[in-house]
Amino acid sequence: MLALPVFTGATLRLREGQLPIHVWWLAACWVAGYLCFNATTILAKSPPGRRAAVRPAVFTYAGLTAVFGIATLVSGGWAVLGWLVAFVPLVAGALVLAAGRRDRSLGSGALTVAAASLMTLATRFDGPPQLAAALGSPAATTALVATGLVFAYLFGTVLHVKTMIRERGDARWLAASAAWHAAATLACVPAIVGGVLGWAWSAFFLATLARSLAFPAIAKRRPVRPMTVGLVEVGFSVAFAVLVAVATG
Repeated sequence: MLALPVFTGATLRLREGQLPIHVWWLAACWVAGYLCFNATTILAKSPPGRRAAVRPAVFTYAGLTAVFGIATLVSGGWAVLGWLVAFVPLVAGALVLAAGRRDRSLGSGALTVAAASLMTLATRFDGPPQLAAALGSPAATTALVATGLVFAYLFGTVLHVKTMIRERGDARWLAASAAWHAAATLACVPAIVGGVLGWAWSAFFLATLARSLAFPAIAKRRPVRPMTVGLVEVGFSVAFAVLVAVATG
């Protein structure tokens, strides 16, 4: 799931027959940056006595992020800096929530998923000016729709996981999860009719809707291990990647 936004943007870009070297460095920077963010959230909510054990991971991933970031710029990706205008507030908001021990809140999940989804555009277009110049073209429309798909799926996964773990048995969370997945399924229709997406996307989100209802129902009768939930999401992520390649644009 971590690679899904970058894979989506890179796949759309590759259709034009080019994937510059700085995009590869950007992908590495994203992975290292995410690991740094995750370690930083753990540090932010750790008791003072345990922070020393977490700091090495923060420094290591921060160093890797810096190295890969510099490599991105040196190899020709200076325009990528323009995405920081949108990216930094999202990450900062998530870190503030983590510092307040609210890193598991829905707001934190939404901010994190939004930042991840933005990587789809950052991978497809070097910077906001390049996206703005392409607005109205099939390439820009497809990229924006694909970004919406990434957000719809990943945020739906956040809701689904909550119904299986922290909010298990809560009818309100189950209803919210089902409503989100149903809305995502319906939201695909205009893009499908417009020729931007293939009909398989509706089937995909219908399957996520079925999953969001079936798993909580099964959990009422017998325990469902978190590993099982995770493995199913890996399968959905692979299916998503396949659809990006064959049923988008």
